[in-house]
Amino acid sequence: MKKPKVIIVAGGKGERLRPLTEKTAKPMVKVGGKPILEYNLDLFKKYGFKDFIFALCYLPETITFYFGDGKKFGVDIDYTYEDPTQPLGTAGAITLAKDKVSDTFIVTYGDSIRVVDVWKMWNFHKEKGSFATICVYKRFGPDPKSMIIFDSSGRIKEFKERPRPEDIKENFVWANSALYVFEPGIFDYIDEGMLVDFGKDVFPRLLSDGKKVLAFPMEGYFVDIGNKEKLGKANEDFKKGLIRI
Repeated sequence: MKKPKVIIVAGGKGERLRPLTEKTAKPMVKVGGKPILEYNLDLFKKYGFKDFIFALCYLPETITFYFGDGKKFGVDIDYTYEDPTQPLGTAGAITLAKDKVSDTFIVTYGDSIRVVDVWKMWNFHKEKGSFATICVYKRFGPDPKSMIIFDSSGRIKEFKERPRPEDIKENFVWANSALYVFEPGIFDYIDEGMLVDFGKDVFPRLLSDGKKVLAFPMEGYFVDIGNKEKLGKANEDFKKGLIRI
């Protein structure tokens, strides 16, 4: 069976990681001596995915020079280029790859590291007949970026971006890990050329329209490297052997 295409959005500026990102794109910042983006590539390669689209924006040449066409990594890499003066948001960025995908596909972001069975997630999506599947993780502590409420079948009932403290009833929430499986119809929910965010715009619309959106709970490692503190944590976790793909 042919594995689906994987779009990795890798256009972030990494303002909170400066000066490390003054001359390189955020996904090229290193953890354990290797770019964050390469860990993403390694994860999908492990499960047989070899067809990639990197959605670039800020300092794209620092990524294309390193990865090229992907041959030296044993994969195929295509690229899209977002105009940095007209940001398209977390969802808008993938519209530039619309003509490059024709079947079920995967989207993730090159500034996080995760250890999860992506083939199991893809099969979960297909077997359940889902329109969109979100990989979720247990987020402990205050101020989660998102909170996802789903039933025993995995069907998402609520997607709250930046939930209020009073919305949180337990000591953790199921949160968005920014790894998705989509049917091509997802592009109908993303206005081309506009600033569109998955959490704020797309997922609420899907739920409002009654689309089947499922949560896939992950059990492995996850870190979103958005600032120097998280980068330090990732490097410490690497030394502890927690990041093994």
